Amino acid sequence: MPARLRLGILAALIACGVVVHASAGQADAAALRDQLSRLGADVYTRPDRLKPAIAELKAILATNPGSSDAHMLLGVAYRTVGSPEMIGEAKAELVQAVELNGANLPARYFLASLYLELGRPAKAREELEASLAQAPGRPQFLALLGEAERQSKNPQRAVELTREALRADAGFAQARYYLALALFDVGQRDEAIGELEQVVAAGPPLVDPYLSLGTAYLDAGRPDPALAVLDAALKIDSARADVHIQLARAYRLKNLTARAAQELLLAAPKTSNAASSGYAQQHVDFDLALETGLLRLQQGRLAAAATALKKALDMEPDHGPANRAMAQVAIRQGAYDQAADYAARAEKAGAPLAEADRARLAARRIAK
Repeated sequence: MPARLRLGILAALIACGVVVHASAGQADAAALRDQLSRLGADVYTRPDRLKPAIAELKAILATNPGSSDAHMLLGVAYRTVGSPEMIGEAKAELVQAVELNGANLPARYFLASLYLELGRPAKAREELEASLAQAPGRPQFLALLGEAERQSKNPQRAVELTREALRADAGFAQARYYLALALFDVGQRDEAIGELEQVVAAGPPLVDPYLSLGTAYLDAGRPDPALAVLDAALKIDSARADVHIQLARAYRLKNLTARAAQELLLAAPKTSNAASSGYAQQHVDFDLALETGLLRLQQGRLAAAATALKKALDMEPDHGPANRAMAQVAIRQGAYDQAADYAARAEKAGAPLAEADRARLAARRIAK
């Protein structure tokens, strides 16, 4: 399920306890500190001020290249711009901020967050472990480290770390969100849903908790509550392709195929969130191809289903449900040997064919 919680940057900044420091030894240290504080307020809370803030930060760094805080603010500003080409620039600035001042914990936090967006949990773990060595027990770092462990396929360790973060701060919604994702990964779906329901009950102005809860409801075969939660997500950001994909899935499960098709049109790449990183977009592309294939299969449009499912399998060859659906398509097309191959892969991945399809495939192969 998607795991891309976009926290408000100001909230994360306050959580880390950031203080803007002027570079030591400068005669105008106080003036620089005040300037950076003003620019920080623009970067964290005024997206309309990003362009002039970036220009001013570049000017500061032209004369103060050793300012870790200026590099950090510029990196956050680049990330907030959201365009894919700025992701690399944001990472470079945050890396520079940490190299200049290893005690700049907010810079490490933002860099770790960016590494997770880029699908590099091992690098995120390095930054977070270094931060916790300087600030032991800090719940913000523990929670993010838990998510890094989850993305590294260590969900039990993720559960332990996020629970530790919540013991330090029971009201820390981000930790509860990450705990829910880890609980899903260890197979405790009902408990995970309960954690997500607590997060959503607070009404956060963030899409991802609603999206994750809606997806969880669908995994549990509960499309009606999923529709309500996903509709709430769209009120926050109507352009999120991943929300439209899960809405399509909900409508498909209710056999409302026309509504499902409409949602998939809205999820097309032209409406994808511009802030998505390459790693995040790969998940969206896969989910879109898979859901398109499943819908076309349900509609009996076998050629279209095969095309979409092949695209999904090109991205994730061992995906169980995608292989199972491809086997179903092949059975209906009479390609029984091909169907058997896909069915074997699906079963190996824990997504076996339904008994009726297995019997039909076996009978046809024997008859052949």
